[in-house]
Amino acid sequence: MDLKKIHPTDILLSPERGIQEIMRSFLMRANFVPGVRHVMGWRGLKDASSDVFGWTSKIKDFSGIFGMYFNEFEMEDGWIRGRFFVNYFPDPDEELVELFSFYAGVCTQKDDYLLRVRDFLSYPELLEFFSIGIIDLGVHQSADALIFGLESISKQRVIAQNGIFLPQGDRMVEIVKAGDYDQNFPSYSTAMGFYRALAASITFNLEEPPVYLEYMSQPGMEIIYDASGNNWENPSYDAQKEYLYLGYGKANFENTLIRMAKKEASSTMKLIWEKGDAMISNYKNELWWTAHNISDYKTLDKKILGIDDRAQLIILTGFLGSGKTSFLQHFIEYQVQHNRFVAIVQNEIGDIGLDGRLLDHEYSVTEIDEGCVCCTLIGSLKRAIHQILSTFQPDYIVLETTGLANPYNLLDEISEVDELVRFDSITTVVDGINFYNSLNKSDVVRNQISAADILLLNKKDLLTEKEIKKIQQELRKINPSAPILSTKQGDINPALIYGVDPQDIKMTPQEQCDEKANHIHHSHEHYGFSSHRISFTRPLDKELFINKIKSLSPTVFRIKGVLDFVDSETSLLFQYVGGRFEFSEFNNPNMTDRFLILIGQNIQKESIEAVFSD
Repeated sequence: MDLKKIHPTDILLSPERGIQEIMRSFLMRANFVPGVRHVMGWRGLKDASSDVFGWTSKIKDFSGIFGMYFNEFEMEDGWIRGRFFVNYFPDPDEELVELFSFYAGVCTQKDDYLLRVRDFLSYPELLEFFSIGIIDLGVHQSADALIFGLESISKQRVIAQNGIFLPQGDRMVEIVKAGDYDQNFPSYSTAMGFYRALAASITFNLEEPPVYLEYMSQPGMEIIYDASGNNWENPSYDAQKEYLYLGYGKANFENTLIRMAKKEASSTMKLIWEKGDAMISNYKNELWWTAHNISDYKTLDKKILGIDDRAQLIILTGFLGSGKTSFLQHFIEYQVQHNRFVAIVQNEIGDIGLDGRLLDHEYSVTEIDEGCVCCTLIGSLKRAIHQILSTFQPDYIVLETTGLANPYNLLDEISEVDELVRFDSITTVVDGINFYNSLNKSDVVRNQISAADILLLNKKDLLTEKEIKKIQQELRKINPSAPILSTKQGDINPALIYGVDPQDIKMTPQEQCDEKANHIHHSHEHYGFSSHRISFTRPLDKELFINKIKSLSPTVFRIKGVLDFVDSETSLLFQYVGGRFEFSEFNNPNMTDRFLILIGQNIQKESIEAVFSD
């Protein structure tokens, strides 16, 4: 076991911080590659702002959010041990809410509940109401052994001795009967969902499986409280305190755990497995045994489809204060919901959660967030992208320029990175409130508008319809071809402006619209956009096809599809935006349809059909 790959410095130099950094590295490195994190069960990860290390995460098969944070530290017999408390914050509509306490349930129904969850370490009541277990991480000072454990109770039970009553009108209504459970939450099984993903991440990072497993249980306790606020513990008749430990590397794990846990005398059940033993049936299918073999995964969906898997490069520009940061936040949130990974490259440090902590000094990484890595642009764009792709495999790379940057100055560099990424578009965010003032103040604003493939007129909620139309007319004079979409706080469906996604390529246009509308409350039609699908039954003449594409109305600005050509032995994926287009090989024999999907503003389907009719 080589822990130096995870924590290159001597952990003894700062053991309390070091054990937290090791945990952070396990979490973050497992989320570098979308395919890897997907297989291991991660569906989102975000640092929690606090004096101690903490994170929120989404896990496969759980609609709520897990929280974990560092709580205590100790050193004993050469072991450096950190204990991390685990919380589960249920989705307000999921059934598990009913198994938490009444007051926890009330908390989930507050309007700001999910906002508070993202910053859960700032709210002591969240830590109290939703605690479900403890994660134990122990590292030997020699860095050649590691212990990873979970401690929780099978049923977290709280009894309201006098019941719970609430006033309703002129009478008191009984919410919980006297002596019934106010809480009866399955803590161990819930915490195991998080433990499994994290254990798989440890195996993945260490590049080797555990050599030791130990499970033990002991009688649990339940809490009773009365109307006066007194509370006490009683033995529970069937709730068990459960402990599960995995050992990596070389150590006498059994004796170590006896000293660490000090629970041997009271255990009611104990199971031990060591390398070479027959596998315990309850654990034989766990991913933590094999996660070291998934290191070559890339983004799964695109690879399965045989589609060009270069990351899409989007240049995001706009004058100071226009709303680029708000747009980025919505963009990242949308991609996270669709299990995609985004790399943000900034040539100025912005406001998207940058906490200044470097994951590794050799990278210019300033933040790993939920589905997003944020980097600072050092030197050329090509070098920055090389740096990102050497460690990450993002679906999108967004270059967020400074508000004073002229995007025309980047065009030469864009041509240099064609083999690394697929340039998508320049998106310019326009400040509707300060449009005329900024336009008169700086020529850069005019350049940002004229260079755009997509124009977002932001802050529409602060403008009248007349003002919006007047600004749109001015924008159209500067840039006659780019679609103009009005937004509030930079909020717009990315599927609308960045086209048909490869993962949805088998859907009909209407299915795509319906599916996207379920996730974000803007449909294509809301902006005067529509999509149209054209099917092809025979190979096409490539030169004739290109001429037809060039003859299309500028109101069609996004096209994607799979086609056969008479002079090509393989099928080709065709992609078009704002007058630019490219072909790439499409090697998925399972997809036999040949088609184009066109997205445009007020497009006439009859005229589109006519273009491709012969």
